[in-house]
Amino acid sequence: MTSLRRAGVGIWLAVALTSFCTLTAGGSMTSRDPVVAYDVTRNLVQHGSITVSESLMSIESYRGRDGHYYSPFGIAQSIWNVPFYLAGRMVERLGFSAGGTETVPKAAVALGTVPAVSLLAWVCFELLLVLGVRDRRALWIAALTIVATPLWPYSGFGFNQPLSGLFVWMSILAAVSAKGRPHLWFLSAFAAGAAMLTRHEMALSAAIVGCYVTISAAPAHRRNAALAYGAGFAIPLAIWGGLNWWRFGNFLDSGYLHDSTPGYGSSVVDGTLGLLFSPYASLWLYCPIAIAAVPAWMAMRRERPSAAWLFLAIFMSLFGLYASLGNWMGGRSYGPRYLVPVLPALTLPLAFWNPGRLARRLTVGLAVVSVLVQVPGVVVDYAKVRVERARAGETVAQDPRWSGCALLLNTRATLTLVPNALRQFAGLEPRPAIDPQASELSDALSVSPDFWWLYLWYLNRLNRVAALGIAAILAVGAVAAFARAYRLTSADRGSVWSL
Repeated sequence: MTSLRRAGVGIWLAVALTSFCTLTAGGSMTSRDPVVAYDVTRNLVQHGSITVSESLMSIESYRGRDGHYYSPFGIAQSIWNVPFYLAGRMVERLGFSAGGTETVPKAAVALGTVPAVSLLAWVCFELLLVLGVRDRRALWIAALTIVATPLWPYSGFGFNQPLSGLFVWMSILAAVSAKGRPHLWFLSAFAAGAAMLTRHEMALSAAIVGCYVTISAAPAHRRNAALAYGAGFAIPLAIWGGLNWWRFGNFLDSGYLHDSTPGYGSSVVDGTLGLLFSPYASLWLYCPIAIAAVPAWMAMRRERPSAAWLFLAIFMSLFGLYASLGNWMGGRSYGPRYLVPVLPALTLPLAFWNPGRLARRLTVGLAVVSVLVQVPGVVVDYAKVRVERARAGETVAQDPRWSGCALLLNTRATLTLVPNALRQFAGLEPRPAIDPQASELSDALSVSPDFWWLYLWYLNRLNRVAALGIAAILAVGAVAAFARAYRLTSADRGSVWSL
């Protein structure tokens, strides 16, 4: 495959997933994390400040040495949000509104997560090609990495997990591709540092990739590899430490050091069992395709041992860290939110596995089930489900029982919301009146599935034809772009595990 054709496949894959994830995105923020990142973006653009409004972050642990409050989250997500925030402000200035003054910019920023997910798919595709996987198989596995894992639901909420995942896998791609080229070692380190600037704990992945770069380099190049990687990482590390010192007077303090919420030093056993088997955050429950990761990784180890061990080290190190937290559930989450950045480590090895007929059918079935499991998380915003339960007097604070299972609650809500919305959209039932200026607009829109174009119809900002037209254009665009990417790949019967 020529480099131009290869780039074409990656671009069309990214376009397909951008259209698809934009079609299914909600365009709203109902959890604190993305709202805080948005607030930093707004203050950065309007005031040149990285402070957080006191109404959002009045926790004493996050009061800086100057008396202002600061976000404990990485700055990279807020910087990534800037062009989307400016686009939302421009749309608002042109006279289009959909509620309060912040609704359109927030929606634009929430939708800004979609490009991160699409670019991540492209990076995964390129990584598989570098590792010797045939292009058509690489295309399918890269697409599956998004739509069969919680990366799909989290593509439209504005959380920082997709962006940190993008930077981590860019770092891995550059490291695997380097083959003695110092500029790629430098870029690998810089991307790893960008991941740390998005989520602080990604310093672990940076250290692991650095070890891989040094060990995998030819003996004569190891010193240069270490120097190039160190130089690339020094820039984001200096930014990270400088921001910590500016805010809290400590190079190593991002704000979390004095916060008891994460629950540092909790039982690793409890966290491990929770992340694997709990109804709230089970990896197997919310990402069933991960069940096939073990035999797939063993197949990858036989063909690409160094990369296989790198994937395993990245996943296990962060899994162990999150399992050691008392807050391993991740708050308002649909499944194991903390693990989202490293889920490609479980799906990409599938490209190296050639199972027998029965195992192949079972794996295809797992993939289909894994896609279906994501649907309730896409159609219904779990944060809204939890708010409704709280109003009904039920326990919602990271409920570990099956009664608090997000998959169960979202599925029930989907089975209610979708038929109602279809009848209302078809004119068979009256559309509920929603005041665009309502103080609790997000709650008022809970009568609708979590799609931004459908929200605009409920708010009477789009008529039925326009809303349906937007949805159709995005759906057709996604199918057409993926079909174009598929046609550019080479025929390979084994790539799609034909049954």
